[in-house]
Amino acid sequence: MDTRSLNKTLPSIGDIKRIKASNFFNIEQLDLTFSNGHKATYERLYGGNGAVLAVPFDGRDFYLISEYSCGTHSYELGFVKGKVDKGETSEHAVSRELQEEIGYKSNKITLLKKHMTVAPGMMSLLMDVYLCEELEPHKLDGDEPEPIEIVKVGIDEVYDLIFSNTTPLREARSIAALVMAMHQLRAI
Repeated sequence: MDTRSLNKTLPSIGDIKRIKASNFFNIEQLDLTFSNGHKATYERLYGGNGAVLAVPFDGRDFYLISEYSCGTHSYELGFVKGKVDKGETSEHAVSRELQEEIGYKSNKITLLKKHMTVAPGMMSLLMDVYLCEELEPHKLDGDEPEPIEIVKVGIDEVYDLIFSNTTPLREARSIAALVMAMHQLRAI
């Protein structure tokens, strides 16, 4: 695989303007000059310290969650995820989020992917994905507005969950994480 095109000279940033700020993101406008002299203005969602996604697995079942998603105004199936707080490592964040959202701690946490991007054309978000095994009950108080329901999925159900046209698993990050977890577990 020839990846030399990823090492091109980055555009120079002339000016960055904060357009809008929210509780989670800043919208920034960047004035860019590309190496060929072309000038363009881009906008991006920027902010935070990164995010984590946990793939809990008890040796038989994966623990997915059903959680309200404002973007689609629906309950979506996915995995535990959340932001990395200031001064926190991603390993600590994934452990904390697991305990806050579903009430389990993991005694074996394995990094599956460092800095996975989500819509990198417009978002600065980098997410670390972890397989979380050797689960035991341990609940921390979180900031969820309602209890999150766990949906257990056995290894024999994963293929349809990933590849079926009518699967209830629609979130791309969770699909990718499940494929990586299955590979790590040598189940695919």
